[in-house]
This record gives sequence, structure tokens and C-alpha cells, in this order.
Amino acid sequence: MRLASSSALAWLAASRQSEIAGLQQLLQAGRLTGEISQLIHVLQRERGASNIWLCSQGQLFGDELPQRGRDVGRSLQSVLALLPPLPAADSPRAGNSRLFSRIAAALCALEALDALRQSVRLLAVSHATAMSTFNNAIGQLLNLVFEMVDTASDPGVSRALLAMFSFMHAKELAGQERAIGSAGFAAGEFTPAQSQQMVALIEAQERCFSYFEQFADANSLQCWHGLGGAEGEMERLRRIACTGSRPDRQGAAMALHWYQRLTRRIDGLKTVEDQLAVALMQRCRQSIAEAGAPLSAAELQLRVPQAQAAPAFSLVLAGETWQGAQQAPLEAGGLTPKLGRSVLELIQQQSKRLQDQDDQLAAMRASIEERKQVDRAKLLLMRLQGYSEDRAFQTLRKMAMNQNKRIGEIAAALLAVAPAFGEEQG
Repeated sequence: MRLASSSALAWLAASRQSEIAGLQQLLQAGRLTGEISQLIHVLQRERGASNIWLCSQGQLFGDELPQRGRDVGRSLQSVLALLPPLPAADSPRAGNSRLFSRIAAALCALEALDALRQSVRLLAVSHATAMSTFNNAIGQLLNLVFEMVDTASDPGVSRALLAMFSFMHAKELAGQERAIGSAGFAAGEFTPAQSQQMVALIEAQERCFSYFEQFADANSLQCWHGLGGAEGEMERLRRIACTGSRPDRQGAAMALHWYQRLTRRIDGLKTVEDQLAVALMQRCRQSIAEAGAPLSAAELQLRVPQAQAAPAFSLVLAGETWQGAQQAPLEAGGLTPKLGRSVLELIQQQSKRLQDQDDQLAAMRASIEERKQVDRAKLLLMRLQGYSEDRAFQTLRKMAMNQNKRIGEIAAALLAVAPAFGEEQG
């Protein structure tokens, strides 16, 4: 039975090694998420500068545009360096189709910015088109981050990724709020559509911040709470934008005033985002250490000498040394009684830890899936009823309140009947 014992221990070690390899991939995903966070931030800064340049009809921020583009280029190179290598044509990687698709979409959206920069510089593009192109590039990068959230295999890392994604999403919505507000203040008034957009963006930010607070670590929450709420002047400007009131000042000067206030807020959000990136990397390294700790504590070492025809291994466990081909007496399972009990305990600990991880991941997946269902239900209402995104969400929320159910349950029920309207769930 020595061969069976050797096989069991080898598979136990393989389980540990596979787990650690998966966590190493998550560590790489964490590094990539951090660099994507920085790329999105410099893209937001370039969008802001382009926004004011267009709103002021070429009067403001002209000197900043080239530098903002160079910042994006440098940050993009850092992201590209961390992307997973392309698989060989004859050996594609199983299970990476969605990730590779997200990468392709993000790179395609980023390439579209090259032509946009020239048009912005020449004032040859509308404000709405320019902002939509920037928004799409940032949105595709956020989709890539969410793909990594959705496929994370460790509950602690998954929580950290979800907290960071939610905060990144909220920060992006704040950037869009800045852009729409700048356009409205530059024009001297807000159209009803712009005011509705402002309301929707502010409410969406609050939802994302709520997700963030649900999953964030203590240090990131402390950093977030240290920022405080929106300052009084910003709230006053928001009320003007959301109600369609005429501002006390008009034109480029008022747009710049709004831009500076919102930029101050977004830069503050970036400090929290940076702390989330630190927490994510710490969580990745901690999970790797925890996965390796049982092997280290037990000092389990498997060696298969190449020179011997018969399989043999050396095991150092709980302070006892045993040579598989030499030590005696053995139990029927091929181990001494003390070592047999120790190995069984190690296997049981491994099984329990993996089961605990599965249970936590199941709960995390349920939260992620509910969020995805709500988004799909909103899109369905937008297609069928012509609703805006905000009205679609408010409709779902009202239905949930009227039926005393969670909004996720309402979304799932709506998607269940989608085929009756000729809609496929995606």
C-alpha cells in the first residue's frame, strides 16, 4: 500500500500547489487592476481637460491637452505589460474566452482615442461625441475589471476586487457628472435631459458607494469616511444643475468653477482608490501565505528520485521523518500510526478550508449575479419601454417596494418572462 500512500500525499501536495498557482494568477490580476485604475484616472483627467477645452471653445486648457495624452500613453504601456500573454494558436487556454474578449474590446476603444484627440484639438468634434468616446473607453476598462471580479476564486480576494470595482465605478460616474455639469454651466443653463442625467448620475454614485462599503476593508473605509461628504458649494452647484436653475455666473468661468470643485472631489476619491489597491494586493499575498501555511507548518516535502526504478518519497511531518522505502512498521495504509493520523488531519483541514472558501464564494457569486440581473433587467426596460437608465432602476425599485421583495427578485422575475417579449437574456 505504499504506492497508495505516496499517491495520496502527492495529490494533496498537488492540491496545495494548484491553489497557490491560482492565487498567484489573482495576484497578477490584482496588479493589473491597480494599473487599470491608474489608466482610468489619467483618462478621466484627459477627458476633463478636453471637456473644458471644448466647452470654452478653445479658450481654456489648451496647454494641458498634449500632456494629458502623454500621461495616458505611459499608463497604457504599464497596463499592456501586465496583460496575460497571448496563447499559441495550437494551444488555446480553456476558460479565458470572456477575459480575452474584454481585453480586445478595451484595446479597440482605446485605439479610437487617437483620432479623437486630433478632432478635439481642432474643435472639430461635438462635446457629446467626445465625451461618449472617452466614456466608452473607460467603460470597457471597467468591464475588464468586472470580469476579473466575476472569475476570482478566493473569497477574500473577490471581496477586495468587488470593493475596488464598485468604487472605481462610482468615481467614473463622478467624472461623467463633472463633464455634463461643465457643459451645462458653460451654456448658462441645463436642458431637462441634462438635469435628469445629473440626478441619475448622483443616485448611481450612491448605489456604487453602498456596494463599496459592503465589501471594503477597514482601512479603506476609514480613508473614505475621512473624506467627508460633498462640500456645501458643490451641493449648491449640484442643485442648480439638477433643478435647471440659472447659475449666478455664466460661460467658461462658471464651467471652470464647477470643474475645479468636482476635480477636487475626484482627486480625493483617488486616494481611497489607491488604498483599495493596496488592500487588494495585501489580500492576495495573505491568501497565498494562508494557502502555503499548512505545507510550511507541517514541513511536507515530496521527492521522487530520478535514479530509482520504484517510486519513493521523503516526508517530514509534525517533527517526524519517514522514508517511504525504509521506515517500519507501517499501517495498512503505508504510514506509521502517528504519521497516518497527521496526514489524515492535514487532508481534512485542506478539505474543510476549501469547502469554507466555496461557501463564501457562493455567497459572493450570489451578490455579483444579483447585480448583473438588475443591470440586465434595466436594459430590458430601456429597450421595451424606452426608459432612461435611471427611470428603469426607479421602476424596479418601486415594484420591489410594492411587492415587499428585494430588487434582485423583481429583476429575476422580469428576466424570466423576457422571452415572451422576444428578448434573450445575456
